[in-house]
Amino acid sequence: MILITTELFYLFLTTLFCGLLWIPYVTERFFRFGIKNTCGYKDNTINIPDWAIRAKSAHLNLIENLPLFGILIFIITFLDLSNSQTQLGSIIFFYSRLLHYFCYLFAVPWLRTGFFLLSWIGLIMLSIQIITYIY
Repeated sequence: MILITTELFYLFLTTLFCGLLWIPYVTERFFRFGIKNTCGYKDNTINIPDWAIRAKSAHLNLIENLPLFGILIFIITFLDLSNSQTQLGSIIFFYSRLLHYFCYLFAVPWLRTGFFLLSWIGLIMLSIQIITYIY
């Protein structure tokens, strides 16, 4: 049995989570417009519920941040820099992004921003290990 590092495990979970985030807002469109109109090219941006707009925005925000996380994890794995700080950084990133999504979805502004900033703390924790290795 091959074991993966904690960092790669949380990269996998974050990627899986990101890959599922389209489902709520596309399902809403299916119910509102039907499958035919949802799959077409007509601009159906009228009367979109606020929660669906927020769900899509949270998804796009994670899409923007996932490459940063992934690249840092791959560098850490390639350089064999895994330690308790990189493990904690990857755990912080995953759970803060998970909570960020639900705070975004349910319109909890201060917590949403706090979890976004916390995810960046996780990225900084990962980056510090790489910078320390280089210098």
